[in-house]
Amino acid sequence: MSGSALFRYRYRKDREYQWKNIKVVMDWTILFYIILTILFIGAMVYDTIPEIVEIISQLPFVLAILLIYLSLNNGSIRIFVESADSYFFIHRKDVPQSIKGFCICVSLVKNTVISILMGCVSFLLLETVEPGAFSFLPYIAFIVLIRLLLIIIGQLIDLRWKSWSNRLLSFAVFVLGGAFFYMALMSALGFFMNVTLLLMVAAAHYVYWKGDSFDFDVSENEKIKQKFVGMMFAMSEYVHIPKASKRTRPFLFRKSQRIFADRSPENALAELFFKYLLRNLRHVSSYLKIIGITIAVMTYMPLWMKFGLFIAFFFFMKEWLNIVYDELTAHPFLNLYKGKGILKEHFQDAVTRWLYYPALGIVGFVLLMNTLFHFLWKG
Repeated sequence: MSGSALFRYRYRKDREYQWKNIKVVMDWTILFYIILTILFIGAMVYDTIPEIVEIISQLPFVLAILLIYLSLNNGSIRIFVESADSYFFIHRKDVPQSIKGFCICVSLVKNTVISILMGCVSFLLLETVEPGAFSFLPYIAFIVLIRLLLIIIGQLIDLRWKSWSNRLLSFAVFVLGGAFFYMALMSALGFFMNVTLLLMVAAAHYVYWKGDSFDFDVSENEKIKQKFVGMMFAMSEYVHIPKASKRTRPFLFRKSQRIFADRSPENALAELFFKYLLRNLRHVSSYLKIIGITIAVMTYMPLWMKFGLFIAFFFFMKEWLNIVYDELTAHPFLNLYKGKGILKEHFQDAVTRWLYYPALGIVGFVLLMNTLFHFLWKG
């Protein structure tokens, strides 16, 4: 089997595998609510386009450039190889190399299309902030090439360096790339700069294609494959995939001291819920992110949309806490208590309210302050 035929076969199998996972997780009700949400958000955005444009036009130019640069730091190159290929192609080393070449070309096309779309959106953003600052075609070419270069440099760093050296080099590339991105936009985006970036992108991809990266490609292919599966199953509240942690001791409540003196079943379950959520840094960061992002977005929205966002937060936070509670009660340790009344729905409301009401109070206070400032400023 040739490299091109094997590449097409594996690409088709991967699409079929991902489609099966989508059909398992998403039924017609989830799809229906997604479409309704998109239509609702689209209608709100369309109705508030003048306000959105006014808000964007007040952004500092440097902040707009920073946001664009942060959005460019994503993407990957996926090579469809598997660990068994090391034995199968022991006498056909040209086939894995051919597969790698086709995968790099497909990734280049995919990342180029995504980069063009990102470039168009960011060009409209900069035109709103600083009209007439850039020409369209040179700017789009620059965005595409700088993103492709950042992707392949990140791939080469992950291939050749591990642990702290990888983090250090990645941070250095991020800082130096940001400085170059800013200085390039401040200067004239000419033909010479884009040609230079094109040659750097071509050379870096050639080095990666010729390099011995089989083990790395196998590992990255599996990570991307499982990442897509995890994103799909994350849409379902009934599928819990716990995230592995290297921490051997909990961050909080290390000695597991009692929180409530009254040892009633409700307090015992509330204490268990507290410790389960607060000992898991993922849950703590998600809880704070939901509150923080809601407050940040609320600050820049028109007044009527602030109340709409607060209503959405009212339901979303409750649902998220219920999902965490369901993860806790699904633990095998609590199987002994199922059917004994302690895990019934009224206990769920009584337990989750300890974290639900503070979040609601914080966001409600911010909404109240925004409303007061709105009418005071208008008056």
